[in-house]
Amino acid sequence: MIYELFNEILKTFVAMAPYLLIGLFFAGVLHVFVDPKFISKHLGNDSFGSVVKAAVFGIPLPLCSCGVLPVALSLRKGKASNGSTVSFLISTPQTGIDSLIATWGMLGPVFAIFRPFAAIIMGIFGGIITNLFSAKNDNNNIIDSSKVFECNICYKTTPHSHTFLQKI
Repeated sequence: MIYELFNEILKTFVAMAPYLLIGLFFAGVLHVFVDPKFISKHLGNDSFGSVVKAAVFGIPLPLCSCGVLPVALSLRKGKASNGSTVSFLISTPQTGIDSLIATWGMLGPVFAIFRPFAAIIMGIFGGIITNLFSAKNDNNNIIDSSKVFECNICYKTTPHSHTFLQKI
């Protein structure tokens, strides 16, 4: 019986692994090509606008519920607010192409078209609730002004640039 349990756990892990790798790939792209100041500027406030931006940003990404976790962690490290991160986590996995096709096949085109709109509404609602009930003394969103420059790729503090191939 224990052998069967570990065998099923292994099968589940193997089934999830490609989606986790896709999520890690998007997190890496986000880390290298998007400046944390940009994320902090657009998603760092505990405002309605940042929650909406996070939900809209997450809708077109082809991430499942396990692949969205590394990307959300990357957003959080980029100083996104709690509400924006939760909004992204709620809205993104609901609109994967696989889930939309399954919805179309089982419930028809009306529900398949309605599903992305419902995902945005639920993401916004979840982000707003998180902003209302989360602690207001969260210091993660404060950018350290002593670090004038820090590279996302090599973490050097002197201003420099990388070519596209170096970023890849």
